[in-house]
Amino acid sequence: MTDSPKATRPVGRAGRIASRVSTLELLFDLVFVFTVSQVAGSIVEHPTVIVAVQAAITVGIVWWMYAAYSWLTNQAAQQTVLSRLLLIAAMATFLVMSLAIADVWGDSGVLFGICYAVVVVIHAGMFIARGGISGMRAMLRVGPLNLLAAISLIASGFVGEPYKWPFLLAPYVCFAISGLIARRVGLPLGPAHFVERHGLVMIIVFGESIVSVGAGLVGRELGPAVVAGAVATVAVVAALWWCYFSGDDDRAVAVMTAASPQRRAALGMSAFYADHLVMIVGLIFLAAGLHGSLVDAFAIASPPFVWFVAVGAAMFVAGEAMFRLALRLGPIGVRLIGVLVVLATAFVGLVAPVIVQLAAVVVVLVVMLVVEAAVRRWRIAG
Repeated sequence: MTDSPKATRPVGRAGRIASRVSTLELLFDLVFVFTVSQVAGSIVEHPTVIVAVQAAITVGIVWWMYAAYSWLTNQAAQQTVLSRLLLIAAMATFLVMSLAIADVWGDSGVLFGICYAVVVVIHAGMFIARGGISGMRAMLRVGPLNLLAAISLIASGFVGEPYKWPFLLAPYVCFAISGLIARRVGLPLGPAHFVERHGLVMIIVFGESIVSVGAGLVGRELGPAVVAGAVATVAVVAALWWCYFSGDDDRAVAVMTAASPQRRAALGMSAFYADHLVMIVGLIFLAAGLHGSLVDAFAIASPPFVWFVAVGAAMFVAGEAMFRLALRLGPIGVRLIGVLVVLATAFVGLVAPVIVQLAAVVVVLVVMLVVEAAVRRWRIAG
């Protein structure tokens, strides 16, 4: 982590590629914690399939612009007073957006959309002014599409259910077109910074999963059930953390370094936006499931929360497998089997106490990692 201009290298007109994540970026990413907390809280309050789908759609919309700021700071690393103030303004706007996110499918659509438009304008302006020639060329095409997505979100605030669905799905059409443009134009993304930035965001989301459960346990009698629930939560999150940080991050830097600008942009869209979105949504589902299940770790949880635990953990492993596949980091067969077995732990949770299901999830993840490591060593030796 650094704020030093030495941690950059020039890429053309006004653009400097970052090689390390700055402290301002870390501060910026902390706002995402509240976004995750808000969405997980809405699922805990209404643990239904419809709310879960709506939550996933909303998170994907927010994650698009959060990820976009990672591209911005990667291409325009050199900070000035004005650029810092603009990033702080975007941070404040993201926070207000997070306040509105819990009711974006209700009455907060207009506020949510206006905030989205503000972060889009700040992002596009900074990218055009400071993102180098290739960044400017890409943003002159992508910026209007992002603004069109914001307009669709604002429009969603003026209609009721079920008419909100087209307006909240329309941004994904804009995102898809933007992805095609980015792939065609190409951007010389700084691999080390780009991979590190996404890894740090994942750490923040992991942490929020633990904080969400801890907040739910506060105020309860500190007995065996609370202690067991807290320990089991850390064990599950740590096992998922190990899945992500088992060397894939280092190998991802090497793959991105060897790729062309067009290939880097394509991987930025698939591996670092789409696949990370699957992992983030999975962690949000897991956090909601843990929060709702651990009312009593030694009792059988409500079925919706049992499924959120299993589906959330399985989604994370699936997203990580997709990430490995996109970057060709290694075989994914063991992880795909792990996805199915983790999902099957829901049937354990439906008939056994929560702590048993969580123990089963941890065991499956640990066995998956051990087998995968053994296969890797065997292939290297052979």
